[in-house]
Amino acid sequence: MAFWPALLSRLNRKPVFVRPSPTLFFWLVGAFILTLLPHLQQFPLWLTGVVITALVVRCVMEWHRWPLPSIGFTSFLALSLLAAIYAQFGMIFGRNPGTAFMVGLLAIKFYELRGARDVALIIFSNFFVVMSALLYSQTIELFVYCLIMMWVLTALLLRNHMGDSDDNRLLRLLQQSAIIFLQALPLAIFLFFFFPRYNGQVPLGLDDTSIGLSDKVEPGSISRLSNDDSQVMYITFDQASDVPSVDTMYWRGLVLWDYENGAWTQGPEAAQQAPKPVAARDTKLVTQVITVWPHFQRWLFALDYPLSPAQAEDEPADWSTILSGDILQIKRRHNILDHKERYTVLSVPSLRDPEMTDEIKETSLRLPENEIDPKVQTLAEQLRRENPDPKDYILAVLRYFRHEGFTYSDTPGASEKDWLTNFLFKNKVGFCEHYASAFAILMRLGHCPARVVVGYHGGQFNPYNNSYIVKQSNAHAWDEVWIDSERQWQRVDPTAVISSSLGTALATNSTAPEAKSGLSLEVAHHRFTLVSGAYLPDWMRRSILEFQLRRQEVEADWDDWVFSYDPKTQLRLAQALGFGPETRSALVMVCILAVGISIIVFRKLMQRKQPVTPIENLYAKFCRNMAQRGIPRAAWEGPLAYTERVAETFPEKKEQIHDVGWIVARSRYGLPSQETSGAKQLKSLLLLITASNASSSSRERS
Repeated sequence: MAFWPALLSRLNRKPVFVRPSPTLFFWLVGAFILTLLPHLQQFPLWLTGVVITALVVRCVMEWHRWPLPSIGFTSFLALSLLAAIYAQFGMIFGRNPGTAFMVGLLAIKFYELRGARDVALIIFSNFFVVMSALLYSQTIELFVYCLIMMWVLTALLLRNHMGDSDDNRLLRLLQQSAIIFLQALPLAIFLFFFFPRYNGQVPLGLDDTSIGLSDKVEPGSISRLSNDDSQVMYITFDQASDVPSVDTMYWRGLVLWDYENGAWTQGPEAAQQAPKPVAARDTKLVTQVITVWPHFQRWLFALDYPLSPAQAEDEPADWSTILSGDILQIKRRHNILDHKERYTVLSVPSLRDPEMTDEIKETSLRLPENEIDPKVQTLAEQLRRENPDPKDYILAVLRYFRHEGFTYSDTPGASEKDWLTNFLFKNKVGFCEHYASAFAILMRLGHCPARVVVGYHGGQFNPYNNSYIVKQSNAHAWDEVWIDSERQWQRVDPTAVISSSLGTALATNSTAPEAKSGLSLEVAHHRFTLVSGAYLPDWMRRSILEFQLRRQEVEADWDDWVFSYDPKTQLRLAQALGFGPETRSALVMVCILAVGISIIVFRKLMQRKQPVTPIENLYAKFCRNMAQRGIPRAAWEGPLAYTERVAETFPEKKEQIHDVGWIVARSRYGLPSQETSGAKQLKSLLLLITASNASSSSRERS
């Protein structure tokens, strides 16, 4: 019955706050900063500045051991942060605002670091922050980084649990943390491959804008991607397909019909269902398996021209459709592309087009009134008058680009209101969108139906896994002109005429600028070039390129075995292991059995009796001695808490009794090398305490 009075007395006392040691504090700050590194590209600049400033101020306070602010002050900071996050993102829930709010609260939590519970809360919150980086990207480097940070955070958790003592050094804690990870690894791998997969997608509210191309093209909108080395997709071809050359790979994404205020947009025609495409005679079928990164839009990519909608294993059969302009898009009733997706699509080099309707013809000739400079109209009229045949007119415009001093540049400068006149008659410098836009306008002024196509051109071949990698720097814009005599849209790439023949411009873009070679690392949606290839010898550039290709091969395997490990792949694996056609219930039972065995083994290990050390024997005698004096130890009391309560009864021996608790705590959670010296010291303290208690008892009897 002595338990309840002791418990009530414990609850009625004011809590004793023990601030963590400076060593543990600065370890926590360092770990927190490392967990933020993958998020720096996603956070607004002001939030990063506020968090770093708050940590610097808190480090100064800890260095001088100044008192911490009140809870009211930190609550005010949290509410201010909430208001700022809402003002920045317009919402609180979602991936970006949620992660940003969590990081800001963690920075504020450092101002409430008053005990082991607060330390544990910061560590567990860091687990969440570092793993949330995988919501932005699933690259191998980021996954390995997250594992390393979880390893470090587990070591800090061990330090907090085993006692904030200088004896618990980081290297030793990292070794113990590695053992914990290795023990959990077999069960984690087993559950990953055999636990029944969820057949569907969980909506996460990934509030993102378009990454890469957008549905509005104006001068400068594509040139901004010229130095972006991040991947868009990688493609493998069916062995039976006739793989086109890299120069003829035009990855169709969007068709833009409307021109207004200097920009091309899709217009209402983009939502119209296209008739079923029909391949031209004697054409070759090309089957592509495309793995595309999330761009948070509905469009998909395929070689010119998609013959059928895309098919994905994890998506319904009617997941995508072909719209007007022979473009491939996800249907409206399905989600945007907010996750990495793999799909198969069939393409042909040319289609047998139907008759052009009056509506499409009117759309592909429409231009805004009073927006085109008369000088541009005069140029188009002159060229068309000299070349009445549409094909001759196309070649005349291309000759104008080739022989009038036009140059290609990935830094054409800022867009201007009268960009078209300046581009055609003054500076004559532009990127692909300048040439495609100007060419389409000249075609329409010459009464030739034209439209702008946006997508990607080319790709980098990887011989190690026979795939083609397309990057953001491959973004490209070209044109299609309706040739009435041939009853089909003909691709025209005016950018190609700058440094190649006119015939090339009518088919390919062999002169598209290649991405600068360099050793790159992908984090989130961005690749950071670590080494520029401009000043390196040839052998080093070749080595860097081979490293990149090898890395891309490993990443493709990672997608196959980890990212693309879906229910169908799991079913094939289970059937290969002999589970039979109905595997879900069998896999559930096997996983339950494996988890049950792991729990039994864990409990047996925990219940295994450890050999009693001399310090534990002496501490047990001390507890029995104190119980005889009316101060029994409660079952929930550790050595520090119990000796603190005993010291209140014997204030004259308060220091020695506290030393007893610290020796026992270090014996349980510290280095084992101190066992012998600790036992001798504890025995001396107990003799001293016993002698003092005996003399006090004799004086009381006298």
